[in-house]
Amino acid sequence: MDRDHLDAMSIDELWALHTDLGQVLAVKLIAAKRDLEERLKQLDQRADPKELRIKH
Repeated sequence: MDRDHLDAMSIDELWALHTDLGQVLAVKLIAAKRDLEERLKQLDQRADPKELRIKH
């Protein structure tokens, strides 16, 4: 979408675009978070408990 197209949009159209983009980004963020949590869970399962101990 180019600048001229955005400039030609009404406030209501811009707000609708803002809302749509917010929803799309929220879905993508939730999916990315879920993927990262799954990867972390897999790493935790593979980790050696001895290596996780805090050394003083």
